Amino acid sequence: MPSSGPEEVDICILGAGPHGLAAAVHLQRAEPGIRLAAVDPAGAWMAGWHEQFARAEIEALRSPIVHHLTPDPYELSEFVSRRGLPRSGLPYDPPTTAAFGSFCAGLIDQVGLDQPVAERAEEVRLHRGGVAVEVGGEEILAEHLVVATNPHRRSIPEWVWPLLGDQPGLFTFGTDVDLRDRTDLAGRRVLVVGGGLTAAHLVCGAAARGAVVQVLARRPIEVRDFDTEPGWLGPRHLADFAADGDPESRLRTAREARGGGTIPGWMRARLDQLIDDDRLHQYEGCGVRAADVASEGCCVLALDDGRTVEVDEVWLATGSTPDLGVARCLGDLVADVELIDGIPVTDDNLRIGPFPIHVMGRLATLTLGPAAGNLWGAQRAANRIVRAVTGIDLEHGSVVPAQRPVQRHRR
Repeated sequence: MPSSGPEEVDICILGAGPHGLAAAVHLQRAEPGIRLAAVDPAGAWMAGWHEQFARAEIEALRSPIVHHLTPDPYELSEFVSRRGLPRSGLPYDPPTTAAFGSFCAGLIDQVGLDQPVAERAEEVRLHRGGVAVEVGGEEILAEHLVVATNPHRRSIPEWVWPLLGDQPGLFTFGTDVDLRDRTDLAGRRVLVVGGGLTAAHLVCGAAARGAVVQVLARRPIEVRDFDTEPGWLGPRHLADFAADGDPESRLRTAREARGGGTIPGWMRARLDQLIDDDRLHQYEGCGVRAADVASEGCCVLALDDGRTVEVDEVWLATGSTPDLGVARCLGDLVADVELIDGIPVTDDNLRIGPFPIHVMGRLATLTLGPAAGNLWGAQRAANRIVRAVTGIDLEHGSVVPAQRPVQRHRR
């Protein structure tokens, strides 16, 4: 970043994952040459996403191939065919992780994106109708800010809290598990807590390394093709959702629609095979009545159905809850934003409060519905933000006069 003065841009994007990249690609396609700056501690587009998928050895996405980062639903499929890349072979043709990564790299080159500033945003404050973002001791002055960092709180079961710190390495949050480093799992008793796809991937990875694996889920593990039913991707459910004027009611509806963790049928088949091979024991619909650390360092759990489980490690694939309030860089600005359990109430353009700040991902749930955090949500959020900033609706290939932005003031 130049030391001669603040960097001045039209849009600053916090977060360089799929949602931030979707916003950048949409903006550049709508208005080539628009001045963008992205900020992400990893210093590279999609670096965090690649790392997380590599840690859990995820070989294919869950979203179908028509859901990705551009307005054209067929662009990813055509890219895979044109490059002769392998297909996943799974139902609904989700792309392989490698194919999706190649597609994203191609988009970055295609629209000429600079790599993100390799820092964490320290403070955001209002400045002359826009925002000033303090990054690594320097400032980025922007007309609009897009928050695509997925600020969240980890969901930790109550029975875990009293035991944290008693035995280093006994508890690991699911997203912190790096299967690539676990060459020491043969014979170790590993309990994976959670009933979603992350838990299932960790189960498969631990079993492949010779661990004695058990999985514990509070509810019976539910099989579902996608995170949300397809009706939530169109007017079938979203029309009534948008018409509900009560944001608290919308949040309840979204949470009920999404439910807890689920797995697709092909992953259920993999888990069933591990059970048949006596490499996985499954506790479904069970809670933990009591837990303790034994003298030899293992964890002993008393389940509410009377059974006892003794394990060497517990991996918590228990998810997280979005919360704008933990985005420390926004500071006191959050006080002027209406939040429902941490999720902001936005306008149709995903703008929060009176500020030139837009949100993406799960933070957009109250406007986009329960699939806001998926790639479908990245597409929809990016288009709304582009429409608000440039007046161009990429999804429908039109200019929207009523949405034309206030004339930008070049500094």
